[in-house]
Amino acid sequence: MANSLRDIFHKKLIPVTFERTVGLFGATTIGVGALMGAGVYVLIGLAAGVAGPSVWISYVLCGGLAFLTTLLFAEMAKLVPISGGGYAYAYQSLGSLGGFVTGWFLALGSIFACGLYAIGFAEYFTALFGYEVPAFGVKATAGGLVLLSSYLNAKGTAGADRIQNLLTWGNLAILIILLLGAALFLQPALAVPTFQTGYSGTFSAIGIIYISFFGYQLIANNADEIREPTVIIPKAMKLSMGIAFVFYLLVAVVSIMIIPWQELAKSSAPLADVATAVFGGFGWLLISLGGVLAAAGALNSTLLSQGRQIYAMGRDRFVPDLLGKVHEGAKTPRAAILAGGILILVFLLLFDLAFIAKAANFCLLVSLLPVSLALRQIYRTQPERRPKALWKRILPELTFVANLGLLFTLDWLSLFFGLQLTLIGAGVYFFYARKRVFRQETGFQLTLSDEGRRIHLRSTERILMPVANPNTQQSIFELCHALLASKGGEIIALHVVNTPEQVDFRTALSESDQSLELLERTALWPTAKGVKVKPVIRASHKLGMGIVHAAEEENCDITVMGYAGKSAKPATLNLLEQVLNKAPTDFIFFRLQGSGTAFQPKRIAVSLGSRLNLNLMVRLAGALATQFGGTVTFLNILPQDFTAAQQAESGKIFIEAIQRHSARALYNTQVMASDNPIDTLVEKSGEFDLLIVGTTKVGFLQRMVVGNFTTQLTERAHCSVAIVRVKPIARRVSI
Repeated sequence: MANSLRDIFHKKLIPVTFERTVGLFGATTIGVGALMGAGVYVLIGLAAGVAGPSVWISYVLCGGLAFLTTLLFAEMAKLVPISGGGYAYAYQSLGSLGGFVTGWFLALGSIFACGLYAIGFAEYFTALFGYEVPAFGVKATAGGLVLLSSYLNAKGTAGADRIQNLLTWGNLAILIILLLGAALFLQPALAVPTFQTGYSGTFSAIGIIYISFFGYQLIANNADEIREPTVIIPKAMKLSMGIAFVFYLLVAVVSIMIIPWQELAKSSAPLADVATAVFGGFGWLLISLGGVLAAAGALNSTLLSQGRQIYAMGRDRFVPDLLGKVHEGAKTPRAAILAGGILILVFLLLFDLAFIAKAANFCLLVSLLPVSLALRQIYRTQPERRPKALWKRILPELTFVANLGLLFTLDWLSLFFGLQLTLIGAGVYFFYARKRVFRQETGFQLTLSDEGRRIHLRSTERILMPVANPNTQQSIFELCHALLASKGGEIIALHVVNTPEQVDFRTALSESDQSLELLERTALWPTAKGVKVKPVIRASHKLGMGIVHAAEEENCDITVMGYAGKSAKPATLNLLEQVLNKAPTDFIFFRLQGSGTAFQPKRIAVSLGSRLNLNLMVRLAGALATQFGGTVTFLNILPQDFTAAQQAESGKIFIEAIQRHSARALYNTQVMASDNPIDTLVEKSGEFDLLIVGTTKVGFLQRMVVGNFTTQLTERAHCSVAIVRVKPIARRVSI
């Protein structure tokens, strides 16, 4: 076990990463593949229906605005060359809220976009068979492509880059053939008058086609796989946007001069109609093949990149940890890709093409706003990184205004749906992600077991056992083990490495051999059937918060801590105070009489007081008595002049304690009368090996750990003492 634990530690300390194999051509292919998808084959018809013959102007305006944002992303790629794209840029500069807003909407936008590309593929693929396919057949075909693409990308199939090259550049070759052939059949009269639907139609069409100009930013999602990312990513973004803009503009001009815009608006495959008008039956076949290649290429490229996007958010703990893992064999974020694929299928079933396009535009436009603010923040806080050119210095403001303006070109239904997504995202951030991210930023934790990370459904009890002192380690372990022996559960053996602010967490853990020795010792001790020991090591800037965060991470029910000797050091008291106040668990504070090498309490006393802690106190006493073959004594102290009501209340507490005592250990009861309960308990403690006391106080004055009464009792008792406090429900649900 010792060797395997160390092997696991060293294996997990070095994370599985991507391989940098993508050059300029490959990065540009990703961008062009995402840009030149269903936008040119499907959305040209929807846009023409809104803008009329001025649709080509819509493409010019949209392309110009999008190119501004391309320059923004290119600049950010130089400054923040890490995987995650706009999300990573915003997170690095604006913190967790800005990062989450960007990542949330960017991930959703990419998923909606994949749905659009899948439908585009299905429309043109079914057109190859020469007859009309019902709507459910189109969606079934689209879903099949999503499943296939998700599987191939998750598996990391060899030669996937060559397939992407074929899809992307094969599509462009077909468009070139179409444009060359159409040049001989242009009818300029069809394009006039230009603004037949009004200027508002021209601007409204931008809200439909903007998604067509968004694929460039997906290149940055793959930064961890691109060689020389600070050089290649900006170049690839500009190249891919330039190529897409030229093709979009030419296709728009040709389309409205070959087919009347009213007919384009009615067609589910508008470019196929254009090709048929130019080449006849061959044109229909040619452009249907082009639509298949384009949509499949765009879906594959976007699915690949949005998987990296979700992975980056999982790595930073905005979403479940499983989504932030790189598969060791495939070197792909397998879970993130498959999760994205499932969401795409859900959206395909729920929404139609027009709504998916508008939802994608809303999400992608909102995701761009924090990125503009992120670059502005970098320029403001790091003046030395501001470019000399004026237009570059005001680029953040220009892109923010441009994208905000584009956002309000969407219809009210899209905006209302976007508001719902915003509210859902707010709930995810404030009630799930925010504290997880904070724990990630203030510490780093490794679980030293071969088991994959589980979603804890609280089916078994989990006890957190921080280990630091070899002299008390086994005694505290015996206490934890006794609590779980009858019903089973898990002991989380935790060691926290206190890490200075200037030291990297992984570096701190790499030098923690003593920590491993403590955890190895715990892992080797025998346990009852059903009781498991899970070694965990965490680096943290603050020792107390490291324990608290580990309790939250592992979803623990009880935290057990303690020390040996009469009095604890001030640092120990401060640590106990911090954990007691902040940990979302019940708490057992253990002061061990003597060195702690042979803790086997047989005479166990429970001082009955508040009913709040009664169940855990009785349970602890019974568990230890059963484990070591001992007996339990329930104590209660009444005032010298006790009343009948006080005596009756004492009897009720005894009855409750006996009813809760379900362990296989004998018990007895004792009632004493005293006006000085502390002195009485201290004197009585000499008759026992362990005294268990409950407390409800959390205020601290003059080295008080759990209140004045229990503090004095802890330090003066002649036996070991366990102080029990059940955490209020409000603290439990606050994590």
